Amino acid sequence: MTKKKNWIKLVLTLIISIIVSFILTYYSVIDVEKIRKFGSDFQYNVISTSAIIGGFLFTGISILISTIDKERIKRLWEHNYLDNLYRSAFVGMVSNIITIIIAIAYLCLNLCNHENVERILIMIEIIGLIVGIVFFSWCIKKLISIISKLKKQ
Repeated sequence: MTKKKNWIKLVLTLIISIIVSFILTYYSVIDVEKIRKFGSDFQYNVISTSAIIGGFLFTGISILISTIDKERIKRLWEHNYLDNLYRSAFVGMVSNIITIIIAIAYLCLNLCNHENVERILIMIEIIGLIVGIVFFSWCIKKLISIISKLKKQ
């Protein structure tokens, strides 16, 4: 049952964060036109931000792996209570990698001849950033919980 609940939470969080991000960009709550005016500066900032968040997620997974020998963590692992921690980190890392690839493509390839293509690429980058931040937050929350459990030992 825990496995199924973990997958449901993960997929629902992913779908909701993508939909909310899309709505925010589509209805100009996050103004894509304003971002377009920043030009390549925005792309470099997206690359930096995504790389940093992805690195933190990778570090979080490393912390989890290094604590797996602790009895309490081992029990949590064996009973699937840590599934969403590593899965959320994985989703966050993939989201950040996709965002970085799109930003590099935006900078290096001649994809932005048409205004709509440029707008779509920026929307995908923003959605990727938001999804990455959502799953980064989730991962941090889970890591804090694990560290507090370790501290009680």
